[in-house]
Amino acid sequence: MKPDAKVADIIEEKLEPKSDYGRVAAQTAKQVIIQKIREAERDSMYDEYKQKEGEILSGVIQRIEGRNIFLDLGKSTGILFPSEQVEGERYRLGQRLKVYLMKVEADPKGPGIVLSRSHPALVQKLFEIEVPEIFAGTVEVKAMSREAGSRTKIAVSSKRRGGSDRFPALAKKVLACRLFIDELGGEKIDIIEWSDDVAKFISNASRRPKFWA
Repeated sequence: MKPDAKVADIIEEKLEPKSDYGRVAAQTAKQVIIQKIREAERDSMYDEYKQKEGEILSGVIQRIEGRNIFLDLGKSTGILFPSEQVEGERYRLGQRLKVYLMKVEADPKGPGIVLSRSHPALVQKLFEIEVPEIFAGTVEVKAMSREAGSRTKIAVSSKRRGGSDRFPALAKKVLACRLFIDELGGEKIDIIEWSDDVAKFISNASRRPKFWA
């Protein structure tokens, strides 16, 4: 209609007048248009959040229904089921939380966004945010075990020469991130040095950690 159209331009098209269009027909047309717009909005929202599966989002608790927590994520609402909550955590209206986006499902009322506070990946993603070496790939998270709300053990390995010598500095750097610790509500974090030697790794994981918060 207008090949050189730019954002904010107004395109007008003269409509042929129809004398047989009454009030009911006009109301029906309005409802169909509104329905199609909402369907397009739902599809767009679904596509946007589907791409964010496996990421950390920040949301505000909007309402609490029974034990289900609903968070305002900005453009949509996500749900935190009891099974994905951390035992002992207390939730209140208006509270801001970081959550792990587990999955997005298509729903007639909008995208069904399932969130988690107990998933082990939440800790790993927070690590990637707080520790540039992990995000850059010079330090790798080799294994992780989590009892949400109690303790998390993370085994890491450095890809640089002299990785073992750098491990204490890395562990202390991670544990110095108070924002990271506070976000997990005081959950104990053990940083363990990975070893390809199974016996040594088991020993590292079983003994009282030198680096914890």
